[in-house]
Amino acid sequence: MPKTLQDRIRRTINKSKEEGTKKQISLVLDERTLQMTDVIVEQFKVLTGGKIATSRNQLIEDAIEEYIKAASEVLLQDHYINIDELIDSKSKDEDKSDNEQQLGRQEGEEEKNLAIFPARNEGFERVFLGKKQWYSVRIAEKRIPYIEYVACYRGAPYSGITHYAKVKSIKPIHGTNKYIIHFDGEPIELSNLVSLGSSDVMEVRKLRYSNLELLKKANEVSDLW
Repeated sequence: MPKTLQDRIRRTINKSKEEGTKKQISLVLDERTLQMTDVIVEQFKVLTGGKIATSRNQLIEDAIEEYIKAASEVLLQDHYINIDELIDSKSKDEDKSDNEQQLGRQEGEEEKNLAIFPARNEGFERVFLGKKQWYSVRIAEKRIPYIEYVACYRGAPYSGITHYAKVKSIKPIHGTNKYIIHFDGEPIELSNLVSLGSSDVMEVRKLRYSNLELLKKANEVSDLW
């Protein structure tokens, strides 16, 4: 059997699998947008001599995918919001800690008494410093008994950790799977900034666990894990 035919069969099978994962939705577009979409499809065919065969639906799908990619990048880069982590109710680190804690406190888990969250400066100043709390955060339920302190990695121009706070209580937010953390007293400023240093910025774009004593001694976030 010719290799080209085998490849064509494989592509057909793979395409069928991909289409099987799709769900049909309804979109309402204005007439002008639909006209432009159809014209673009027609021009693609003309310019390529019919070699690129596309359709209105395919064009709309591609446009939505590109928008989602761009929006995800903006949310992650500017606001430290990770779409993949929001889809998954728990991060890989939290899932791992859940499995470990089913067997009790082991491998130094009880020493990880500090939760470090990503934060925007505006929200940090208004909530963490101003209201003495941090809220609407996801925490693995079995992690809660371990958390005695919280800190936040602040974006530019700080690009580092400047304060921490002692935890008074961690309460669930009704109707969600998120929590609000109330502080026991004023947030405490560190003697020096714990900077990103040479670490990958992805290290601070999700909830991480560490130890307060490590935080006090750290110069860079890599010193925390």
